[in-house]
Amino acid sequence: MSFYKKFETYLNHEVFNDTPGIVEIKTRKELLEAPDVDQQQMREIFQTGMKSVIIAPGSAPTLNFPIKIRLKVEAVLLLSPKNNREEEFASKLGYLEKLADLGCMWAGGSAEKEQVNKDYDLARMKVKRVFSTLTQPLCLVSSTGVIQEINDQLASMAGKRRTILLGERISQLLTPSSWERILGETRKGEMQLRLHNHREGDILATVQPITYEREIESYLIIVKKLKTPKSETKHRKLHTFAEIKGISELLRQAIHAARRVAKGDATIMLRGESGTGKELFAQSIHSESERKEKPFVTINCAAIPKDLLESELFGHEKGAFTGAEKDKPGRFEIANKGTIFLDEIGDMPLYLQAKILRVIQEKTIERIGSNKSIDIDVRIITATHQNLESLVKEEKFREDLYYRISVIPIFIPPLRERKEDLPILIEHYMREFSKVMKLPPKRLSEEALHKLLDYHWPGNIREMQNVVRHFVELEIGETVTLKSLPLLVFDKDEEFTLKRVADASRSSSKLEKSEIIHLLDRYGWHTEGKKKAASVLGVSLATLYRRMKKLHI
Repeated sequence: MSFYKKFETYLNHEVFNDTPGIVEIKTRKELLEAPDVDQQQMREIFQTGMKSVIIAPGSAPTLNFPIKIRLKVEAVLLLSPKNNREEEFASKLGYLEKLADLGCMWAGGSAEKEQVNKDYDLARMKVKRVFSTLTQPLCLVSSTGVIQEINDQLASMAGKRRTILLGERISQLLTPSSWERILGETRKGEMQLRLHNHREGDILATVQPITYEREIESYLIIVKKLKTPKSETKHRKLHTFAEIKGISELLRQAIHAARRVAKGDATIMLRGESGTGKELFAQSIHSESERKEKPFVTINCAAIPKDLLESELFGHEKGAFTGAEKDKPGRFEIANKGTIFLDEIGDMPLYLQAKILRVIQEKTIERIGSNKSIDIDVRIITATHQNLESLVKEEKFREDLYYRISVIPIFIPPLRERKEDLPILIEHYMREFSKVMKLPPKRLSEEALHKLLDYHWPGNIREMQNVVRHFVELEIGETVTLKSLPLLVFDKDEEFTLKRVADASRSSSKLEKSEIIHLLDRYGWHTEGKKKAASVLGVSLATLYRRMKKLHI
């Protein structure tokens, strides 16, 4: 059923139900093709935008009201009497006209919103298509710091999948100081930025603010080149075991096991859910090893497109494939004499697993486009959140490689199994984020702490960092209360959540803006996600769009 037919049904059931009138809505195409309609009169309505009255001999009049979208007549509302109620219709004509006028205004506004939704989805699809064809790393970020679009090239530099970064906060891609630098720009220019994970060092990027009605709506960031040579990776500061916060027995056991094997050269597999800190452990092992003065190189096997992963790992010769304009060493060569960390190895294609097995057995690699073997001396640390044993049974992971890389498995516990560490971690990140944001220190109320302790933390440390950053930035007082916490920690307490959202809508615009962004991050920035967010907020989709526009989201 079309939008106008749905709206026609609504008007007849809810607005004109107890009146002597009935309405029918016809689009331009339907009216101009209908054989029983005065075509000349309809053309005049579409041309002038004025309502008209049709009076047929021996019958009550029919009124035609134009429905306008952006001042253009797109449809007509026809108001006529119900059967056997012609006299009552004529006596209440003035009242019915007012109802019809309101109905037309309402229909036009709703249709425009519907069209805006379609235009927005179409625009997003076009942007996505353009981004996928460009080879330069780039992204589009809203003025509120939400990643609206990003291509695989930039996502791989950040060590993450494109689909994971979409809709995330910019803090998952760039450092806070880099984002502050971008927000200070009002015109197109080049600037030096730093990726959140620091793996690639500083980057040189072109930043283009995109404005609408003289206000900046978003920023297009195009990476031109790396500022820091890869050879400098061995000089960057890495994490150590001393930086791993917590007192729980499970965490202490994992640290003890990692420290015991750090000095050797055996292959280590770090196992744990996403966000538990596997890279933190990998860096700490390297920092305590005999290779600590040599490079530590990371590659996320799940974040880089499969057709690019082989080149990233082993490098290529000039002319090896389209776009290979010069020789390029791979991550294994860069990590020579040091450590390579293969994150999410469970996502590695089978044909590359065979090559990794050869590297472990023969300690040599070959660049793409070359038959020359290059000797390497690299310690391999792998990580996965997947059940590799099941993947081996399903023949999605090589059994021989599995035994080679799992010589020493270390299990990192999820946050829900180390609840005694939560107060320590929260306090640590509260101090850290307050310092970065140049905000006064805050303390956590007992109620808020209990709520955080009750939460199950499916995203582990990474999710907890986002939650702490949320309330540190939004809480204007000295104490973080229940109302300062994001919606996601209340997912098992819907009644309280809806009450708090209602309170938030009446409080500061900054808090309301954050709530809307968090809901859209949770349910998605597409139309269906907005509908779910509107439902949680207890408002219509049109109201949500108005608030988003008002708050520049």
